[in-house]
Amino acid sequence: MKTKSNKLRKLENNRKSLFTDNKNKCMFCENIYDLTWHEIYAGKNRQNSMKYDLCLRMCVKCHKAFQENKAFNDYWHKQGQIKFEEIYSHEDFMNIFHENYL
Repeated sequence: MKTKSNKLRKLENNRKSLFTDNKNKCMFCENIYDLTWHEIYAGKNRQNSMKYDLCLRMCVKCHKAFQENKAFNDYWHKQGQIKFEEIYSHEDFMNIFHENYL
């Protein structure tokens, strides 16, 4: 089994969200139990999502319900790009994430 690098472990342990300050409840159902993180951009951009705080705090039930939902992911891809570009630039977004969602 592959072990996680210290860099990845640090990213995972320090996840935040640009969309909420409350890490103690699910953004969708307000559950306070069984919380996890959903990175808005998955796959090759998962670490970039963590690095730039493009994560959503969710309970495991909501995460399971929404993780593979295309409409949900399309919406949050757009919201993530909008929020990122408020702080950085469109050019930075394209250089990092390599896709325009707007």
